[in-house]
Amino acid sequence: MFTSKLPIISILQTVLLGYISHVVTIRPRTGVSKFPTGYRRFIALVYPSSGIGLAVESMYKSFFGDKILKISQYKPLLKSYAKEETNKPKKDINRIPLNSSKPASQDSSPLIKPSTLECENDKEIVTKDTRHYTDFSSATCLKDRLLKDMKNKGCGHTEAAYLAAFLHIMGPEKAKQIKHCILNCSITVGVKDEPLNEIMYPYCKTEELVVNGPGAACKYQKKARPDEIHLMTDTMINQLETAHNMDDTSYIEVFVTIGQLFYTTVECMDIDGDRWAKVIIIIYTIMSVLQTSSLLLLHKQIAAFSIYEDRDEALILSLSKEYKASVEGAGSTSSTKNNNSSDKCNHKHDYYDGLVTGLSILAGIIVFVFIGIWADYNSHSLTEWLVLSWILSPIVFCPFLIPYFILYMCAGPFIDIYTYENFLEIPIAFGLFISSGLLLSATIIGYLPK
Repeated sequence: MFTSKLPIISILQTVLLGYISHVVTIRPRTGVSKFPTGYRRFIALVYPSSGIGLAVESMYKSFFGDKILKISQYKPLLKSYAKEETNKPKKDINRIPLNSSKPASQDSSPLIKPSTLECENDKEIVTKDTRHYTDFSSATCLKDRLLKDMKNKGCGHTEAAYLAAFLHIMGPEKAKQIKHCILNCSITVGVKDEPLNEIMYPYCKTEELVVNGPGAACKYQKKARPDEIHLMTDTMINQLETAHNMDDTSYIEVFVTIGQLFYTTVECMDIDGDRWAKVIIIIYTIMSVLQTSSLLLLHKQIAAFSIYEDRDEALILSLSKEYKASVEGAGSTSSTKNNNSSDKCNHKHDYYDGLVTGLSILAGIIVFVFIGIWADYNSHSLTEWLVLSWILSPIVFCPFLIPYFILYMCAGPFIDIYTYENFLEIPIAFGLFISSGLLLSATIIGYLPK
């Protein structure tokens, strides 16, 4: 069969094609994160179910991205605007389609279009900068129309109107790529001064990231959460215009996953060998399929995209009576319009991210235990006990993680929990060491001749 008769060759094939290849499918983290890509991939190599939470979260973002970005309420209106333009007679050139990604000098929805002759002359003299300026003007006009219609419908929360208008003006394909960049937390905010509150606003030095965009020249990069983008100023949102260039493909991950599926199928069809050793390969292959599916649904990015922090415009907005009237209780900061809501949101996200990770590991344990039915629980072999111990090994973290979640749930968002997080590194390192030993032992013993 595909597996060599020599145990050492079989073991190396299994480790390379079954285990290490799974690492390639783990989603890279391009933005500011406590857990860099290398750390995530090492954890996934030792225990693959640790990536279930990341994959499920990415799938959720791909299906409910508009809701996360707070722009879902504007979709019906934008569709109705586009339908109006589609149904207009061709001879009516006084209105311009809303759903085009062409320069707004040709397509700017609520504005009055000049005569055909004037437009032709404009095409010859218009510059790239002028096109960009007109695009943003069109987004502003579309936002005003959205706000007016939302007000007529009695909708009070209209903070995300400009983000919805901006993405609509960008066109379907670019808007999708920009949303993927935002939802994948690949957007950062470039700041000159070191942020004061690292707990609420995770940051790092720019030199620690591969970053592009207007804010890449700043000394520090601050994390921009997907559900806070709509609170940014119009100027900051406009900087996302070229974020679609960060979109990356997942051809390598798809190729690796197909190879894993082929190798796993051949291995499981081989009647020789210990089935419990093959259970490990099945687990890694299932996780590779899950991770690759999440990459196809929510694209990864080649680098982080940074926008510079617009302090001046934020100050102007905070002094504007109209702005205060449109946003209830708004108190503008350098990058958001409400400090308190942002702090609560950050605290909530940290808590739920950890909770999702814990529940995903628990779900993985349950699924993996059921896979053991195929391997036969009546064998009572040494490999069986080693594999089951490896599957159940994350349970040893529970006594340490439960106080962590209780602390996060009961304590305020400003409490410093870094001390406890540092303490957690000790049991996590010990658990990874034990899990690695169990995995290697089960692999070696499972492929030794009986």
